[in-house]
Amino acid sequence: MRELWKYSFDLAEWKIIKCQNVPQELASSSVSLSGNIIIIYGGTGVPFGAFCSNRMYLANLANEYKENGMVFEELEVSGDVPLPLYGQGVVMDGKYIYSIGGTSGYEYEMDVHRFDLSTKKWELLHKSLGEGQEPEPRYRHEVVCYKDRIYIFGGGRGGTRNIYYGFSKIHMFDLATRQWQFLPAKHDHRVPKPGYPNNRSCHSCVQCPENPNLVYICGGFDGFQSFKDVWRFDFDTLQWEKLTKCIMPRPVYFHSTAVTPSGRMCCYGGIISEDDIDARGGRSNDITCAWIIIPKLKVICWEAMIHYFKDQMFESSDESLKKIGLPQEFYERIIEARRVC
Repeated sequence: MRELWKYSFDLAEWKIIKCQNVPQELASSSVSLSGNIIIIYGGTGVPFGAFCSNRMYLANLANEYKENGMVFEELEVSGDVPLPLYGQGVVMDGKYIYSIGGTSGYEYEMDVHRFDLSTKKWELLHKSLGEGQEPEPRYRHEVVCYKDRIYIFGGGRGGTRNIYYGFSKIHMFDLATRQWQFLPAKHDHRVPKPGYPNNRSCHSCVQCPENPNLVYICGGFDGFQSFKDVWRFDFDTLQWEKLTKCIMPRPVYFHSTAVTPSGRMCCYGGIISEDDIDARGGRSNDITCAWIIIPKLKVICWEAMIHYFKDQMFESSDESLKKIGLPQEFYERIIEARRVC
């Protein structure tokens, strides 16, 4: 589906964004957001693996309301361009985008590439040879960057092997030495064994905005069952913790998760099933949320205002809103939310 939608949490409504030159390969691609710039890299079309992409596209969300809408433009890149793949582990850190692994639908890779947004040049940081402490080639793993190190969580590979990778040891790529290391994780002894997430792929992972040493893993699939558990991992202590009071409404995988600057973790879509064993569930367009930090008081107050007075605020004129005495940032949120594309 070559579409771009946005969701307003204040209005609780979806709006489609008019845009042109949307990439063809949008299945299992990487989508990043830097300010108003949306970046799409890699991916495949339908059917999976029939054709893959190693192209990168940029569009400016600030152009949403222009007459012709947003326009995706393909970047002209150079250097050690990665193979056309999908399901890569991709993370942005400053001006760099790191891409690790992925699949063509037939072969699996684990090379480490870095793209410099300022020079538009790719660089091969590490060629996977299956030696030392390198992780096995895989796809649909999650990667996180912390203190000049990249960590890999889970992932899998289909075909005849049908392998799903675990979390008892964490693969870490050191950007300074450009070498892989294997780090033994600490189990959560408060919960039944094994005390860390089951092997899985197609899960999601977000990094805490206030405490970047903490990451959250949720959902996923192990070839037999899908998951609805949520786990937290601390890079500083290598400690796993199962959040027993934070459970997703339904098991889900192939979903997408992001975290807002105020600390709300939001999961969208994915494949769901009525029970953990049946993996033939349908596609979802649900949004489920959980706060992973205590939000600021102004955010708590705004949530209360939306809960009790949403209709009155959104039906009020601009002048009336100004007289209420809303802080400027929330006044602008109402104006933006009810703006017609």
